[in-house]
Amino acid sequence: MDTWTADIWNGNVEECKRILNEPGNWEKVPLLFDDKLALGTFVRFKGMIQDMLNPEYYSSNYKIVNSENDEFILHQAKYQSSTKNLQPGEEVVFGGDTLMERQIVACIPIPGLNEWAKDVTNTNKNAEVQLEENVNKRIRLDPVCQKYSKEIFIFVYPEDINTSEFKLNQIVEVVGFLDRRTIQEDSGDLEEQSSIAKEMHCIHAVQLKLLKNLIPDDEEMYKSIWNDASNIRAELKFVLTQALLGDSLAADYLLFYLVSTIYNRQHNLVPGKFSLNIRGIPNGIGQNYTKYLYSLISYLVVKSEYIPIQIHTLNNMDLIPRKCYTSNRLLKGFLQLSDRTHLVLDETDLQPGNLDSKGILNLEALKNIISNQQMKYDFTYYGMDYETQIPTLTLSIGKSLLPCDIDIVLKPDPSCSGIEETMNSVHGYLNSQLPLLNKLRKYIAIISTFPFIYDQDILKVIENDYVEMRKADPKNVSGDDLHRFMMISKLIALCSGKNEFDNEIWENGKSLENQRKLRNK
Repeated sequence: MDTWTADIWNGNVEECKRILNEPGNWEKVPLLFDDKLALGTFVRFKGMIQDMLNPEYYSSNYKIVNSENDEFILHQAKYQSSTKNLQPGEEVVFGGDTLMERQIVACIPIPGLNEWAKDVTNTNKNAEVQLEENVNKRIRLDPVCQKYSKEIFIFVYPEDINTSEFKLNQIVEVVGFLDRRTIQEDSGDLEEQSSIAKEMHCIHAVQLKLLKNLIPDDEEMYKSIWNDASNIRAELKFVLTQALLGDSLAADYLLFYLVSTIYNRQHNLVPGKFSLNIRGIPNGIGQNYTKYLYSLISYLVVKSEYIPIQIHTLNNMDLIPRKCYTSNRLLKGFLQLSDRTHLVLDETDLQPGNLDSKGILNLEALKNIISNQQMKYDFTYYGMDYETQIPTLTLSIGKSLLPCDIDIVLKPDPSCSGIEETMNSVHGYLNSQLPLLNKLRKYIAIISTFPFIYDQDILKVIENDYVEMRKADPKNVSGDDLHRFMMISKLIALCSGKNEFDNEIWENGKSLENQRKLRNK
């Protein structure tokens, strides 16, 4: 495959596909790391769909004609953006009746991808987890989480790849032939709306995969995590309890936040959404503590982002994607993130001040993600809603200015040692047990994706319980409480390796909620 060219692929399509799809061969395709790879090289790239451009037409074949003797050589133009190097006396004649269409997709490296998942060397080894000695490069989930930082255009050919399921912010992995292309790009001047020409890499895709997560799809690994789920949950809760200064109850809710995922979205209903506010961060430890806590979270989840909620941050950050009509491009905002990118919002250093119009829009965008898992992209003359799946954790001293599904007051253990010492000991514990760290990371990524069923008998018990709760306290018990009880109980079950409710799990869920409500009062 190292010697493949577009001409070789075009002349041997079925054989090339057979070789590429043999076990282990996909991972052997060299990664696009930098500008040093020669044009025409067969490469692999993984990234997020940031924008989808208008399709373009191209001539499927062309002739290189020798003007001296009228001899010609016929070439296929598929998987290429330019013709071969012409010799003196040669000219190109395109086939005017053979126009074909190709889709153009703009991809960027995966936003929020954490350092531990970026450990990449161009050795073309498979995607097995490897242990490293460097603290920031402990485990390699997938070798294609490269540090290449530039935007890539992917040319997709409809006869090869079905584009009907493409959506913004999806993670894709593509193999194809490297090329370069000149495009118009926004200059960054909001007033002039001007554009500049820029030459950039592109890949002519021969095959493409849509990825739901970055964990290798290994049946044995999934089975191992499921069978050991109860023990892994206990280990994860121990780690989170230490990180939350000895607060075991808050650790349960932080664990649920880390593993939660949205399922069966219908209209305005977003079941599985779990936005959490941990409030009561002690005065005096503020951002020092929250940064340590975020550091731990980013050490456990594949993708995460951190935003300090401050007046100047909201007034100046470009959180919302916007359309530039000069370059006809969607310009990325900080909140344009792929599914299950954990977002941590830190209010502990928020001071009084005034939000300008941009700050108000940014605040509304955050509220919309938290409440509805939607974000309104800015198309200048109108806004367009896009669905998101961004689990949101807000850290605050008092009650957050942002909404949440569940809030809990942090109650540190008085015997807990200093923050720096505590957090360093947590990292030290994880770094000393790399197989456990590997399990925790996989567990967080996949445990809530296992199928779950609702037995009719337990649903009857839940219904009767809810009726009794409504009778006892009709003013304070609503349908939202029922949904929350069921969501917590489902997460308890899945986190323990069970795919259905039983009475014990239901009672545990109610008990957790009652403890939380009692504490918050």
